[in-house]
Amino acid sequence: MKNIALSFVTTTILLLMACGGENSSSGNDSQNSKLINDKCLDFAIAEKYETLDPIKVTSVVSFHIVSQVYEPLLRFNEKDLSLEPLLAESWEVGENNLVYTFRLKKGVYFQDNSCFDGGKGRELKASDIIYSFNRIYAETDGNYAYALFRNTIKGGEAYRKSGGEIAGIKAIDDYTVEFTLSHPSSNFISLLAIVNSAIVPKEAIEKNMVAGTGPFTYNQENDTEKAVTLLKNKNYHISDKKGSKLPYLESVAFNYVKSGQDQLDLFMSDKLDVITGIPPKAIKDIVESQIASFQDKPVKYVLGRYPQVSTTFLNLNTAIAPFNNIKVRQALGIAINKARIVDAVLKGEAFGPGNHGIVPSAIKGYDFSSVIGHEFNVPKAKKMLADAGYPNGKGFPTLKFATGKGNTTLRVALEIQKQLLTNLNINVEISSLSLNEIEEMNSKSQVHLSLNGWLGEFPGPITFLSLLYGDDVPNSTEESSYPNQSRYKNTTFDKLYEQALATLDVKKRYELCLTADQIIATEVPVIPLWYHEKYQLIKSVVKDYQPNSMDILYLTHVKLENAPVEKN
Repeated sequence: MKNIALSFVTTTILLLMACGGENSSSGNDSQNSKLINDKCLDFAIAEKYETLDPIKVTSVVSFHIVSQVYEPLLRFNEKDLSLEPLLAESWEVGENNLVYTFRLKKGVYFQDNSCFDGGKGRELKASDIIYSFNRIYAETDGNYAYALFRNTIKGGEAYRKSGGEIAGIKAIDDYTVEFTLSHPSSNFISLLAIVNSAIVPKEAIEKNMVAGTGPFTYNQENDTEKAVTLLKNKNYHISDKKGSKLPYLESVAFNYVKSGQDQLDLFMSDKLDVITGIPPKAIKDIVESQIASFQDKPVKYVLGRYPQVSTTFLNLNTAIAPFNNIKVRQALGIAINKARIVDAVLKGEAFGPGNHGIVPSAIKGYDFSSVIGHEFNVPKAKKMLADAGYPNGKGFPTLKFATGKGNTTLRVALEIQKQLLTNLNINVEISSLSLNEIEEMNSKSQVHLSLNGWLGEFPGPITFLSLLYGDDVPNSTEESSYPNQSRYKNTTFDKLYEQALATLDVKKRYELCLTADQIIATEVPVIPLWYHEKYQLIKSVVKDYQPNSMDILYLTHVKLENAPVEKN
């Protein structure tokens, strides 16, 4: 899963966009260093990426950048999220659903980089897939990919413990790779389409350099305090129907703009091409004041609203007091008015309040609304807290609450602080921290609760239920419990989760997931606050850009046509 940054900080920054900056240049001698203004796509991101290593990606910002540079074997179609070939041109699944054979696309080259002999990227081979999966199963700090593949590939755990080779991965020849699983897995094939399983070359990793097979290249000289700009990979392996090399764009810039209003202002002044997460009131004002821009032929702007495979929730540390008491957790769950958070704080920028389970609304075929959550009820919450030994909050400890630094997260945290004091007489101490700092404090159980937002790795409920899987919880409360940061353990839930992982029939798997989701809703190791839906403003000159519920930026076929204004 990927952490979602919620930040519309009212701080005006970035007066010069990366695509049009006079000093924007590439340090990669093999690439044309000139950035062409009308072929550069400008995005805004609220914070700096945290890593460029695929196995360590846990944030949406890193996901967006890394997925332009590196590629996995498969990919999700940006329109319907079905699986498609990418580095693999085809695959077969054995009758027992344990053996997967992938045939690699020939003529795929890693990006030119000084880590390779002569600075020229070499061809991708089956040995690179084996190397990349060895990294996934290695003991490496911050290796989130392992949590996704743990106990999946035959011999993976033995390799992690003792080294050698992973028995379940074999190179049949230079262009054929065979995976053997330890048991049938409903999500294995989907995991081969996520950024965490992207294929990396040994030469680049050993020299701490960045070189993948993706449509855009990274160079440190284009990574500034204002933006990170990626340049076109001129040796990319995909061409259009006419045989022209892709991508069409010369560059893509991710500009650091923390404030939603600042993003909007820059978009309206033609310095950004696509913006997301716009406050609904601002959208209303734009449409009313510039209705012609949305109605004239041709239109100037395209506005869309899209449900997201993501949920924002409170993580409660169930391994320490007071949240090791289920009655306390349930009391908090019904003392928080989620509808007010959505209406008063988010101004309606959500699909709806988190009145059900942790799995969001945007997963096709999953009846998320059948999961019964705890309804807002202050008298009942007070009684529950009294039954737990804290009448009117007496004797209840001050809760340490970690949240992000963005304006939205802070306002949500302050609203929760206010509600808990008013409704249960509970004091809350808020710490505004970076994502890394929050994870560090969670790993040492230094906070009682934290505000988290997650975007699923793939469009299925298991990616959310994995957050609560008990096998990820260490014995010590001072060791990292990622991704199960609530340190929740429930044997019934774990068995349902394991059964769902091994169930290939979608209907039966979703039934198991709904039962597991209901356990979470009842026992409240997390408190879902809202399910995501976001507005997106796109310039009409941006062609073949496809918004989707997984926030995938597939930019290979995107082009800018007839741009009326040159960015400056």
